[in-house]
Amino acid sequence: MKKLLFLLPLWYLPQLLYAQVCANPQSQIDILGNNLKARILNGGDLFTDFNSGQFIPNPVPGSSNPSTIYAAGLWLGGIDPAGNLQLATTSYRSNSRYDFAAGPLSPAGITNANTCSNWDRHFKVTDDRIAAFLAALPMSAAELIDQFPDIAGWPGNNNPHFETVNGFSLPAPQPLAPFYDADNNGAYNPLSGDYPAVIIRETPPFVPAEIIWCVFNDHKGGGMHSNSGGKAFQMEVQLTAWTFDCPDEPVLNRTLFTAHKLIHRGLEACDSTFIGIWADVDLGCSDDDYVGCYPDLNTIFAYNTDPVDGLPGNTCQGTPTFAGVPPVQTITYLNRPLDKFIVPNSNGGGTPPPATLDPQTPLEIFNYLSGSWRDGSPITQGGIGYGGSMPTNHMFPSLPSDLNGWSMCTESLSFSDRRVLGSAKVGRMLPGQVEELVLAWAFHPEPNLPCGLGNALAEVTALKIFYDNGLEKICSALSTSLLPEHAVSLAPNPANATVWVQHKEIAPQSIRLFDAQGRLAREISSGFGATDTMLDLAGLPAGLYTLQLGARDGIASRKLIIAR
Repeated sequence: MKKLLFLLPLWYLPQLLYAQVCANPQSQIDILGNNLKARILNGGDLFTDFNSGQFIPNPVPGSSNPSTIYAAGLWLGGIDPAGNLQLATTSYRSNSRYDFAAGPLSPAGITNANTCSNWDRHFKVTDDRIAAFLAALPMSAAELIDQFPDIAGWPGNNNPHFETVNGFSLPAPQPLAPFYDADNNGAYNPLSGDYPAVIIRETPPFVPAEIIWCVFNDHKGGGMHSNSGGKAFQMEVQLTAWTFDCPDEPVLNRTLFTAHKLIHRGLEACDSTFIGIWADVDLGCSDDDYVGCYPDLNTIFAYNTDPVDGLPGNTCQGTPTFAGVPPVQTITYLNRPLDKFIVPNSNGGGTPPPATLDPQTPLEIFNYLSGSWRDGSPITQGGIGYGGSMPTNHMFPSLPSDLNGWSMCTESLSFSDRRVLGSAKVGRMLPGQVEELVLAWAFHPEPNLPCGLGNALAEVTALKIFYDNGLEKICSALSTSLLPEHAVSLAPNPANATVWVQHKEIAPQSIRLFDAQGRLAREISSGFGATDTMLDLAGLPAGLYTLQLGARDGIASRKLIIAR
């Protein structure tokens, strides 16, 4: 255990509700759409359970899995018309240090404890579920809510079923979670063929393998910014995270995408605005990593100092380490330039100048976001980036293998646990202005260590191409055709102990059974019969289920009743 943070005690929650100051968000959820498991939180931060890192490549259930990121978070900074610093940041969040609370803001840029409490949750949906829902249309509202509560309760604009599913109402009409608008009327209604989707850069909606959405804000019901010490922006942040399940595109199968949509609901313009991503990138062991950036690709990267993860050898004081060569981790800004990149030093890395350590005051935080050291000194090329004669915007911008470049490897810097901060300049941000930051978080196996990134940057280039092409219909159940009604049938139906899935001459690739809450109840991925396949129903409770058959030519969904 590297750092221990404490969640909100239950006795404290009623006091905060009474005071109308929003509580520290509690919701956490894992995204599992491909070959990684990543923890998504609702307080501006990512990839931590407050005790260990939760960005896990190739997770093995029941095992102690090493992570490549201990924690990451959104940083915002700017200056109001009176010259006050506006800041909203997250790092190692605790009950006494948090700047963000759950939920949207009103048009006036405010919220309260009850609203924050209602929205302290995540909304999740998969492409399999959306495909099954579309195949089941038309249906009644009762059938929709009973069989597809994740789609019925999606927080799309004006959703008439939202309150029934979630127990509280949507705010006055305003854009919230993204969706495919089948009838193009601006309102979300699944019974009209609308469904959850990802929308970025005003591109056509697309459906990846898995989508998670949440919303948070920095108003906090009037609560102070206890992490940064800055003044609130009154910023609403809508976070969409998604993954693709792409066996034929390995890098997509190792990537998580996030989009932070920022809506400035304050009444005053903000100048010198920066959007930043802070991260504590730990490749297994935290004490033997190097970091750098590649400005041409707007990419931050981390790599191990040698082919063995740990100090000494493959040990790290109880932290899970990688048994083989540790992967490279990249963070790529897809829709904005990486304007600034700085690497604060930790107290454990020898005796660095105090001005290069983690920021402690609001001004020091803003200095880092805007690309200078704590004391306002510029980043300079060479060494640890401090005290030189040549100012620069990016620390360690060279490939580690470039013997003539500036990298941690060529500088042979001492080992320590370092953080990174990359930021993009927005400049002046007006009331009502909307900005977006889209990121790709990827791990890349088998780098040529030491001082090598393997094919990491080539894979980042591929990710940029996918993004530039819109990420539409990549490896999604919705990118395949729906098989005709007569192609698949179930017998008997209702069923008891077993059901025969009759697929005639179709060659299945998977058969999945989902319960009424959308949970996967059974799955077959091999051993299919020539014309039909038996599915064991033992142990499943009675009720209505959705069976989905996936084949190379498309998918088919059928309703199944289990009767006891």
